[in-house]
Amino acid sequence: MGDRIKHTIPLTLPHPRAHERAFVLVPWAEVQPDAELPGLGPIAPLLGEVDVDGVVVRPDLRIDLG
Repeated sequence: MGDRIKHTIPLTLPHPRAHERAFVLVPWAEVQPDAELPGLGPIAPLLGEVDVDGVVVRPDLRIDLG
């Protein structure tokens, strides 16, 4: 979502705890290693602070971005 910040009742972007979630940070770092989380900075150091055990690549799933 780039640097977009959105606060509504059904949706908050970025998610307020995205920096605590390996299932968010691991794939994000894979596709955009230099990404930054608004208000928290680069995701690479954030990734170093979360437990990534159990986060695995799922080759049976595919995301089509357009």
